[in-house]
Amino acid sequence: MTEVSNHWFYGKAPAKELTIIDIKHSISFQYLLETFTERRATCSITEPYNGGPWEKQDEGDPPDIEDVPVTPPENFKSYVYHQELPCTTEIYDCEECEGEGSYECPTCFGQGWEFCVYCRGNKWNPLYVDGGDFNCVKCDGSGERTCWDCNGDEDVDCRVCGGSGEMKTYTQLLVVWCNHVDDYIVEKGSSLKGHRLRCATGVTVCEEEGLTLMPLTHFPITAVSLASVELIKRHAKKYKDEKVLKQRHRVFIIPVATVRYQWKKHEGTFYVYGNERLVHFPDYPQKCYCCTIL
Repeated sequence: MTEVSNHWFYGKAPAKELTIIDIKHSISFQYLLETFTERRATCSITEPYNGGPWEKQDEGDPPDIEDVPVTPPENFKSYVYHQELPCTTEIYDCEECEGEGSYECPTCFGQGWEFCVYCRGNKWNPLYVDGGDFNCVKCDGSGERTCWDCNGDEDVDCRVCGGSGEMKTYTQLLVVWCNHVDDYIVEKGSSLKGHRLRCATGVTVCEEEGLTLMPLTHFPITAVSLASVELIKRHAKKYKDEKVLKQRHRVFIIPVATVRYQWKKHEGTFYVYGNERLVHFPDYPQKCYCCTIL
């Protein structure tokens, strides 16, 4: 009934009334290869300097990016890490504000006020055009209003340095850990497609982990051994420009039950698979896609 409730167009009657004719149990194998790699790169970063310690460029030579001690938080998980590379930092006055941290407000040109947008500086309410003396209700007849940008201060914080007056340029180290995953499904005794089996979990029957792995040539299922050879070769070629930290491969057995059923005069097949007991019911006998407009 759970599978039926997941499909709004499935009627509930077949699930309650069908008769099971036969159940055929089988297993499928999933070979899973993971290659955990690391890539390092640098880029130049310029940002406002708001104080804090820093290592000057003339305090020594920056280390080689491969010599910076950085370890991944967890193996076989993708992460991105960045840090300031030592001895690459330079602090200097902001060129935009010449180190002042602020400059003349570009909206009011340093006046602290601007013309009222309602009366446009005429001081009278534009709704009255018969010569009546009615002051503008927005500016009380002054024709002006406080500048919205500088709030009357005449100056605004520099938009480049954020008001600090100083900028900081340094080299940033970027480390990318990536877990590359490939798998191969070996179906035994069922016509259930591999993309559905990938959504299920099974029992781990083989697992190896190391810096670099040899193929599982000793595995009793030939198709699994061949898949291991092919995928390990593929990863070695595909990720040759990345530093391999670890590899892991596993073989899972995924249980599959092929169920033949009858409902009224209709006979068909559905599948129950994986530890989660997922259901694939391709020819459910009662489907309705129609809508009735009242």
